[in-house]
Amino acid sequence: MKRLAEFIRSVIPADPFQLLFLAGVVCLIAAHGLRWEPVGLPSARQSEGDFGLWLRYIGPVIFVYFIIFSGMAGYFVCFWAGKHPLRRVIRWVCAPALLGLGLMFFRILYLSATRTSILESASSITESRFHWVEANLWKLPEGFQFTLLGLALIGIFISRMAFGIATLPGAVPNAHVSQENLEAWRRLQLLIFLLVGPLILVGLLLSFVSIGIPLMVFSRPPAYIQSIWFSRLAAVLTAAAACTVVLCLMGPENRQTVRDSIRLPDRTSALVSLLFPVGTAVLISAGHFVVDRQVWVAHDIGKLSPPEFGSYFDTPDPYFLLLLFFAAFFEEIIFRGLLQKQFIERYGTHRGIFFVGMVWAAFHFFSDFSFSRATGLVVLTHLGMRLFTCVTLSFVLGWLTLRSESILPIAYTLYNVVVFSGFGPPFLGKDFLQVALWAVGACVLFRFWPVRIQGSLEPSPELSNLGSAG
Repeated sequence: MKRLAEFIRSVIPADPFQLLFLAGVVCLIAAHGLRWEPVGLPSARQSEGDFGLWLRYIGPVIFVYFIIFSGMAGYFVCFWAGKHPLRRVIRWVCAPALLGLGLMFFRILYLSATRTSILESASSITESRFHWVEANLWKLPEGFQFTLLGLALIGIFISRMAFGIATLPGAVPNAHVSQENLEAWRRLQLLIFLLVGPLILVGLLLSFVSIGIPLMVFSRPPAYIQSIWFSRLAAVLTAAAACTVVLCLMGPENRQTVRDSIRLPDRTSALVSLLFPVGTAVLISAGHFVVDRQVWVAHDIGKLSPPEFGSYFDTPDPYFLLLLFFAAFFEEIIFRGLLQKQFIERYGTHRGIFFVGMVWAAFHFFSDFSFSRATGLVVLTHLGMRLFTCVTLSFVLGWLTLRSESILPIAYTLYNVVVFSGFGPPFLGKDFLQVALWAVGACVLFRFWPVRIQGSLEPSPELSNLGSAG
């Protein structure tokens, strides 16, 4: 446990209050896709006019981009704080978020009451609007709540910056970069920023081309977006476009590293890649059957038919498997093929794999909450589960990559198949249980089969030490 505590301290920024700033930025990222329409907002009326209709339907689409920009700027300042970081945070992060929040609030204020009669005075309309807002102020939807929470956390951080207590850019202790690798590290910083920030524009552009343009031309959503294959292909195309951008930025040396890692894994690594996703899924489904069988014997025998063992196991669609393989392959090129090697060189094996998992999670934050209407508790739960999942899978997939020197995503593909195909009947906590089993497996791998780092003939001491912690 002592070594585990030391590891946790080693991945916390040198200034722990930077975590407040990062948490605030994540709140802004999540807020963009949450609900901004209050319950009870009056429906559209003919008397609203063109401006009212524009404010009702087009306004929120435009105003939310101020919130998105502030989140992207927050990531940027984490890497490039400049000579005056306090000014950058206020101008690029706080000001756009406050502007977007103010415009959203003005929209609610304007639409909360409209003129219903030419005899109705402007003062009475204004008074009715303020009465409505006053009655619903504490019922503001989740988009407002998370934007305010993000600004509050960032506000605490910049108050410490104003007194010279907190600092930017973000940094963790004991990071090593030689002078020769400084330029490569700066390029890697740009890559990380793009992954967690502006690379979302690739997905937005593809969405505009596939949905937005047909919608504007035909005035109705295209029929193909209702097909399940549309969402599957969209994920593959988005990952492929992101991978193309990343490879173009990383230079010929890194592209050669990726080409060298696209190879068939050795037999042992391939077997482990199959064992993790398939074994955990079968174990969970078999355990679920045993529990249901015991419940049936205790309470429902003679009343209901017994549970059938075969219904707890599903065969995935082979075309679905193929699409998930390509989507996972493009992600593995980025995170295991490029980021992992660079992070391990800078931070060491365990910290490097951990930080890859954190960047991998942040890469998904924007899409996780796009078009979401989740409650605050669901958002926080989802954020925690996303971090837990990506860090856990990062250790397993990182071990497999180091062991086999191959990034072919056998384990990751099968994990996605198990998750997205709904392998076996669902139950409360199933996803968490599955990731927890992967976490146990990761500990076993690093404890009993420590990997050899490239260029070294001996197992990494860091891996052996952490594996024996506790």
